[in-house]
Amino acid sequence: MALRALPARSSLLAVVLLAPLVTTAATAPATPSATPVPQSDGPASWTERVQILSGPDSASKRLHAPDVALRIVTPDDSEALTPKGLALLFSGNEPDYFRRNHLPGSIIEGQASPAITLMPNVAKALVGGYFRYAPDAVPTQTSTLRFSADDWVLVHQGNTRKDPLYRLNHSSTIQQRRADGSLAEIISCNDSDDRATLGAWQADDYARLKSAAQKITMKCIDKLIKRIPAMYPRPLAAEDLSAYAGGAVPPARVRVFADFGRTTTLFTDASCRTDYRDRIDVKYNNAGDKGLLGIPSTEALRSKENQRFSTLSYQEYEVPGGKPLIFEAAFDPKSGLYCKGTLSGQFVAKPGQDYEVEFEVADKMCRLHIRQVHTDGSVTPQQARPTPTSCEGTRAPVRIEPRQDMQVLLFTPGKLQIQDATQNSAPQQLSDDASANAALQQVLQQASSTPGTRLCIVTPGSTYSSPLRDALWNRVLESPQALPSLWLEAAAVTPSHSAAAGAQVDLAAAVTRCKAFPIKEFAAQ
Repeated sequence: MALRALPARSSLLAVVLLAPLVTTAATAPATPSATPVPQSDGPASWTERVQILSGPDSASKRLHAPDVALRIVTPDDSEALTPKGLALLFSGNEPDYFRRNHLPGSIIEGQASPAITLMPNVAKALVGGYFRYAPDAVPTQTSTLRFSADDWVLVHQGNTRKDPLYRLNHSSTIQQRRADGSLAEIISCNDSDDRATLGAWQADDYARLKSAAQKITMKCIDKLIKRIPAMYPRPLAAEDLSAYAGGAVPPARVRVFADFGRTTTLFTDASCRTDYRDRIDVKYNNAGDKGLLGIPSTEALRSKENQRFSTLSYQEYEVPGGKPLIFEAAFDPKSGLYCKGTLSGQFVAKPGQDYEVEFEVADKMCRLHIRQVHTDGSVTPQQARPTPTSCEGTRAPVRIEPRQDMQVLLFTPGKLQIQDATQNSAPQQLSDDASANAALQQVLQQASSTPGTRLCIVTPGSTYSSPLRDALWNRVLESPQALPSLWLEAAAVTPSHSAAAGAQVDLAAAVTRCKAFPIKEFAAQ
C-alpha cells in the first residue's frame, strides 16, 4: 500500500533538526517531574494547540522508579539483595539479567534521559516545521505530545564481578493525548545494544553517553516523523461533486477479500477511526457467500479462483462516492499471528469507480493492497495516506456486520408473496396488479441499498406475465449490479412427480430451494 510522505527523507530531517540542539540539550539537567518545553518561537499558532511535555513514565507498574537521569548498576550497588541473591545475579551460567536491569544502582543527576531534554526539543523543531509546511493540519482542539522516560541505565554485564563491560539500556515512549486526556497514539523507543567499559562511558564528561543519546534521539524522532501526518492530518482533498445535479452522486464499489484468521475492516465516510458512518468487518467466515455487485474480474480474483483446496471468500459493497474510506487489516487475536505495525490507509472513493482490497502475507511481510479496478479488469494501485489517529468529528459511529440477505419473491396468479430468506419476519403479500407497484418498488429500493442482498424470483412459467412481474423484470434490467437475481420456474421448485404445468408452489418450499443455490448463480441479469 502506497502512503503519502513528507517531501524529505526522515533520517536526513532528523539529523538537520538535531544538529543545533545537541550541545545544549544533551547537557541540560534532569528534572524528576513533568516539565513543559518552552514554546517560544513566535508566529506558529500551533503552540497554542499542541503542548510538548516530558517527564517520568508513571503510567506502567515498575520494579524501579523511571529513569529521568542516568542509573548505573554495579555488582556492589544493591543493598536490597542478600549475598545469596547477588550470587544468583552475578555468577553462574545463566545470570538473572531481568532482575539485574532493575536494581536501584546509583543515579547520576547531570545525565538526563534523552526523553527528558533532547527528544522534546528536537520534536519541538520538527512539529513546528511540519505545521509550517502544512498549516491546514493545525488541530482546532488542544492535544499533548508527552515524552515519558522509562529506562536510562548502564548495567554491569557478564557472569562475574570482574567483567568490565556495561550495557546502555534505554526505553521511552511518545504519547499523543487528546484534549480529554485519552490516548490517541503511542510510539515506543527501545535501545539496548551499546556496550563499553564504565571508564569509557564516563570519560570526557560522559562524551560516549551523550553521543549515544543523540543516536537514540534520531532513531526515536524518525519514528515520530513517520507518524506526524497521521497524528495531525491535513484535510483530505475533496472530490468536485458540482457536476452531479441535485446532489445525486453515484456510489463507488469495493471488493474486499477475506482469508482464514484475518479481518479486513471497512469504514465508510470516515474522517478517522472514531468518526465514520458505517463499519464492516470482513472475515473468512462471513464473506464469500454474499451478493455480488458486478465489479470486473481482476488478476487477483482469478488467481484466488484457481487456487486448489481454497474456498474463495470475498464481498462487494456499495459505498458513498466522493467520501473518504478507511481500510484496516490485521490477524485475528486467536490466530497467534500478528503484523509489525498497523496496516491501514485512507483515501477518497471516486464516484462511479470500482476498487478492491487485499490483505496479503508473503515473504514474512504483511501488505494491504488497495487497487482501483477498471472496466476491463486491469488495476491501478490506489494512493492512500496514513489513517489519522485522531480527528474532531462528533458523529456516533454505526457498526454494520456483513449480511447474507436474500429476498424470495413467489408469483402465483393474482398474487405476489415476498419472504426474507432468514424467515425472521412474516411474508409480505401484494396483489399482482398495477396498484401495488409502489409497494414493490419500495421493497426493491430497500434491497438494493443493503449490500449483499439478492433476489430469488419464482414464477409459474417462462411465459408468465403480470403487472408486478413485468415491473420487477424491468427494474432488474435497470439495476443488474445492485439487484443480482435468479429466476426460477415453479417446475424447478416443486418435486418432479407433482410439477405439472401451472402447479402451485408453497412459499416455504420456494425459500428452501432458493437457499440451495450457490452465489455464482445469482448473476447480474
